[in-house]
Amino acid sequence: MKLFSRKEFIELLEWVFVLYVALHMSVYGAAKYIQFGDINQYTQPLNSYKGMQLMWAFYAYSKTFSVIIGIFEIVGSVLLILPKTRILGGFILTSILVNIILQDIFYGVHLGALLGAILYQILIFIIFYWHRKQILQAFSKLKLTNALILKNNFLKYVITGILIFIGLYYIPKIMVSIIHFFNI
Repeated sequence: MKLFSRKEFIELLEWVFVLYVALHMSVYGAAKYIQFGDINQYTQPLNSYKGMQLMWAFYAYSKTFSVIIGIFEIVGSVLLILPKTRILGGFILTSILVNIILQDIFYGVHLGALLGAILYQILIFIIFYWHRKQILQAFSKLKLTNALILKNNFLKYVITGILIFIGLYYIPKIMVSIIHFFNI
């Protein structure tokens, strides 16, 4: 007598993976406000810090930036838990985890933290594998839709894209000029 069918076992395993990753990423997200401390505790010259200390000083400099990353970790975790948004949550967490893994490698963060991030990412990749048909369907629809849009309105999209790019390039420069002009 079988305890589980293959499908039931995979569904159970998926839920274990989802809850494991979501719990850990939510805790990391919620802790972002206090995780990196205060920038004022970093009083030595920058070149005296080791990689991890330098990275933590970077995050300590802007609490807002750290908190925004934490919010995305929590949002990604919640979306991962909900079956209808699981893939989206996985993609949000993947974008964060790839960044964490690279920082852990290049800034010499503790091996345990690196291995934890790699484990969470592997579990998300396994979840993606189980949902590969849905992911491939979504991408094939996206590609078809984009091909139709670009075929019919190519020039309009190119011109609009160039104008937006130019606007994004000059808006910060204009804002700096205004701030300097008015001594704000």
